[in-house]
Formats: sequence, C-alpha cells, structure tokens
Amino acid sequence: MALLELDRVSKTFRTPGNGSVHALDGLSMVLDAGQFLALQGPSGCGKTTLLLIAGGLLEPTAGSVRLNGQNPYALTPDRRARFRAETIGFVFQQFHLAPYLNVLDNVLSAAIATGAKDALPRAQSLIARFGLEPRMRHVPGQLSTGERQRTALARAVLNRPKLLLADEPTGNLDRASADIVLNHLAEFAQAGGAVLLVSHSEHAVRRAQRVIPMRDGKAVPPPDPAAPSPAPKQRE
Repeated sequence: MALLELDRVSKTFRTPGNGSVHALDGLSMVLDAGQFLALQGPSGCGKTTLLLIAGGLLEPTAGSVRLNGQNPYALTPDRRARFRAETIGFVFQQFHLAPYLNVLDNVLSAAIATGAKDALPRAQSLIARFGLEPRMRHVPGQLSTGERQRTALARAVLNRPKLLLADEPTGNLDRASADIVLNHLAEFAQAGGAVLLVSHSEHAVRRAQRVIPMRDGKAVPPPDPAAPSPAPKQRE
C-alpha cells in the first residue's frame, strides 16, 4: 500500500536579485509500507529538499504530496504539526537533541504534541532496546556520537510513526555505530513501517531495498537493459 506519494513535485527558491534556484524539478516517487528506500546523490541535488517536502515541513512550488492518504499542505499549521507528530519520525545527522535534557526526557519530548498516555513506559522500553539504559540519566554532552543517534532514533519512533525520514543518520558515526542505526532502520521497515533515507554513504545506501539516484533535482532513470552498449573506442 502506498504510504507516501509525490507526484511531479518541484521546488524553486527565490534568491536576491530576483534570481531563482530549482531544487527539485518534477520528481515523482512512491514509497510503500514495509519499504526501505534510499535517495543518493551529490550535495545540492535536492535530496534534503525532497525529504523536507515529504515530511510536511516545506511546501512544494508545484506538484502534489500525499502521506498516509492525506495532503499535509491542505491542513492548518496546528493540524499539520500534530499530523507530523503522529505519522512521521525524523532522524537527522546532527541529532537535534536538547542539550539540557537527559536521554529519557529527550525521548519523551516527542510525546509533547500527541500527549500519549503510555509515553513513559514506551520510552523506557525503547531506551532499553537501543542499549541506552545505563545512560538514561545522562545529557547529550555525556554521550558518544553513536549513543546520541540512538537516542534520536528512540525519540523518532516513540509515537509509533508510519514513516521514518532519515537525513544522513550515519554521517557522524563510526562503522560499528552506523551498523547499529541501520539495523534499527531496517527492522522498522520489516515491521511494516516505511523508511526514506538520504545518504552519501554507499555502506548506508546498500542497506535499502531500493535506491533512487538523484541529480539536479531529478531522479536519474535506471539504465535501459535493452539499450546497446556503447562501442569500444578504437585505438589511434
């Protein structure tokens, strides 16, 4: 079942002097429940812009977005914020943890918008599952980078979202810590959720079930297997 549908989505940013930058150019994609999809491409190709549009954080200039059957941009700002909190979990490269909150309170912060009654026992269970129980009362400055990202991931899944949006979630991690995070993302998809990953890392992208290469705001079409191979160059 299609959980996320982007239909000919474009995004243009205005620049000083009445110029413009086309970050996305008519991109379409479908992400089903249970899928782990990765977007791969160089910096500036539109990956993060697409992620923000998919997450209801950045309205497209043209095209349509449907998430769990809903157009998030048709909602009022308050209803859209609640819809995001109930439907999407975000995982970022820079973690975005509150530096003055400990691990437990950072994870629980995801429940502020939803008021989930089971937030505390669920947060404690996730912290234990992600191997953070001994660090539950530590603030981010006392954690390793891998522990910070696992805290951010626990926060992202606290509200039982249907979709995880992960923007370079392993960019600051060593290989072992990256594998732990990627394993959790894969398990989320295997349990019926959907994951949309943005990464430069070949190691991270290889964990996805499907990869969409991007360049200049567009999806790069896969090579046509029926197309003839280019003729070898002749030696002069």
